[in-house]
Amino acid sequence: MKLGVLLDRLDGTPGGAEAHTVALVRRCVAQGDEAAIATLSGTAPDGVETLHVPAKGGRPERDEAFATQGEQMLRAAGCDVVFAIRHALACDVYLPHGGLVDLARERKDLAIGGASLGTRIARAFSRKHAFFLRAEQALLGAREGPQVIAVSDWIAGRIKARYPACASRITTVVNGVDADHFEPEAHAEAGAALRASWGLEAPLVGLLVAHHPLLKGVETAVRALAEPAVTEQARPVVLVVAGGVIPRRVRALARALGVADRLHAVAALADPRPLYAAADLLVHPTWYDPCSLVCLEALAMGLPVITTPCNGVREIMGRRGGIVLEEPGNAEALAVAMRVLADDEMRAFTRDDARYLALKNRESTRLDRILDICRARASATLPRQG
Repeated sequence: MKLGVLLDRLDGTPGGAEAHTVALVRRCVAQGDEAAIATLSGTAPDGVETLHVPAKGGRPERDEAFATQGEQMLRAAGCDVVFAIRHALACDVYLPHGGLVDLARERKDLAIGGASLGTRIARAFSRKHAFFLRAEQALLGAREGPQVIAVSDWIAGRIKARYPACASRITTVVNGVDADHFEPEAHAEAGAALRASWGLEAPLVGLLVAHHPLLKGVETAVRALAEPAVTEQARPVVLVVAGGVIPRRVRALARALGVADRLHAVAALADPRPLYAAADLLVHPTWYDPCSLVCLEALAMGLPVITTPCNGVREIMGRRGGIVLEEPGNAEALAVAMRVLADDEMRAFTRDDARYLALKNRESTRLDRILDICRARASATLPRQG
């Protein structure tokens, strides 16, 4: 099989769709198959063909041109199956890494307390949004189409509800993690040094990692710092936010609640493992995550996770590896969860559980399942010989 992948950029950004794609094509090539990536920028890993798509214009013209030209270039390069994550109008296997377009927008609005009138008007005329909706409908709206891979049963259910015609084409393959790469003991020293540089050796450190902190529940987390379940503990709790700018409204809220000194912003690290090793628990009261890779990485690092049902990772966790709250936005419940995991004995037990979950949900197993789906699709579409 020659696997073709549509991915708009390969710019070195860690995590997310890019990390998943790089891991997938590397595994494909390691197993003796071929792979090519059609992209606007960046270079594929060694052993993988890079096809630079000459899409021009502003968005959404460039997005549509990339989707069309990229697929054509992959077919012309001899790819037996085209795999897409976003920016696609046609492919053989489709993995909607971010879930559904309108669902993501709806959850974002809930996280920020509702979109303003100006925002709603701008959205109504957003050609970029219109393109992504049209692309989603082209791939999911009919009975026939690409094989669809959902990253959680939660997202699979949402897709079926929104696009019932494609229900028979959907397979759930839950995200996995490279448990050998995220190995806690190997990074304990670096984590301790990082924590010392923050001046936070004594408090209980809750880590929130997010490019978009509001969507991941930072406001709820700040409110939780002021709840009696947290403030009445003997050991103070601090929240370290890594990777995204803390909005001014959240900083103002922290000042109003008297917890500004327990809210710390730190830069994202190219290698996040020392961040996880520096913390006592991952605070991830998210409003929307199809299946959070951050949570999986934290579990692999033996870091207890607090999250919500709006995160596909809950299907992996069940009652292990941390606490799944009943809903996002409930600061009191989050504070109680923090108090429970502030207990050293409970946290030590949960750390072992977290690591166990990661070992059960390895990235390699997930990638093999995706490649099997791609090979089956390629075999079904290849012309018969003789």
